[in-house]
Amino acid sequence: MAGTYHFFVNLLDPRRLAPRITVDGFCGVVANDDLCHASMMDLSMTGVRLERPFDPKTAKPIVQLEIDLPGLDEVVWARGIVTFAMLTPMGGVSPDGQPRFWCRAGLRLEDVCRRERRMLLEYVVENLRSPARRCAA
Repeated sequence: MAGTYHFFVNLLDPRRLAPRITVDGFCGVVANDDLCHASMMDLSMTGVRLERPFDPKTAKPIVQLEIDLPGLDEVVWARGIVTFAMLTPMGGVSPDGQPRFWCRAGLRLEDVCRRERRMLLEYVVENLRSPARRCAA
């Protein structure tokens, strides 16, 4: 019964209703006044999934994002709120002797200006309509 409840809650979640595309691009992540780069794996008007090596010194629940839209000469600035994060051991140790981890994180996009939110929506919808164009970019 609990699984059924979870299913219906996900159906009502507006983030799950937004169109989403798989992307192969980069995103700048600003935390503690440091700019780090992450691989962007998927993108919607309301969120993004990023992957990068985990750094506990820069890990924060809220970060500033600089999203480069692949194939366009445009950048979307947004505040990203981490909604989930999963760490996977990478093997080896960091320079300070700590184990290394790969981080896969989902972030909800907040504080996006209206023009950039519209551009993001149009980008996602256009790439859903013509996947061949996305592969060429």
